[in-house]
Amino acid sequence: MIALPAHGFVMLSMPKCASTTLVTTLKGHAEILMRVNPRLKHMNCRTFTHRMAPVLQGAGYERTDYELVTLFREPVSWLESWWRYRQRPALKEKDDGKWTGDISFDDFVGAHIDGAPGAITGRQARFVSLDDDLTIGVDRILALEATDVWQGWIAQQLGQQVDLVTKNWSTSSAATTLSDTMRGRLLEHYAPEYDIYEHLRAAGGNWAVPPGYRPAS
Repeated sequence: MIALPAHGFVMLSMPKCASTTLVTTLKGHAEILMRVNPRLKHMNCRTFTHRMAPVLQGAGYERTDYELVTLFREPVSWLESWWRYRQRPALKEKDDGKWTGDISFDDFVGAHIDGAPGAITGRQARFVSLDDDLTIGVDRILALEATDVWQGWIAQQLGQQVDLVTKNWSTSSAATTLSDTMRGRLLEHYAPEYDIYEHLRAAGGNWAVPPGYRPAS
């Protein structure tokens, strides 16, 4: 979470969506910066609303003074990034069931959908939501893939050009293949994510979310 309310926005750091790059790029402008503890760095919309918004309010920033913003990634690409990230040798040494160096992407996706032990439990639609009905609580969603769009939006908010400092990109070159059966299961499972992503694409990578919007499930 990177709070820049004086510049009119707070950036929630969606996991696997350039969060380390954003921290490195924006740290000189932020009033509050969470970057070490993963639970704080990747604070979701619900946690921010209940815990951090009151802190900002106590400092004189009303919720209407800033936009709550996040990057969002094409859903299959988001899972691919997790699969590659978990191929790090350090995870193999931990032997906690999270290392993915010996499982296919197809099996990784299946474990995620089934909620298997050690599988990825988070999801992008839940990250941006306020409740279990997935009511979206962020004001604006920016497409990770549209770098020029979100970099331009941030520059406009800051009133100056920003140079991205790229950090923490996966070095894995493992091939990702997804069977038609598994892709079909994932599309059904990720109906809310793809609802959001289609709105994001239609908006050119910069979607001002209507208040109270709930994606299709």
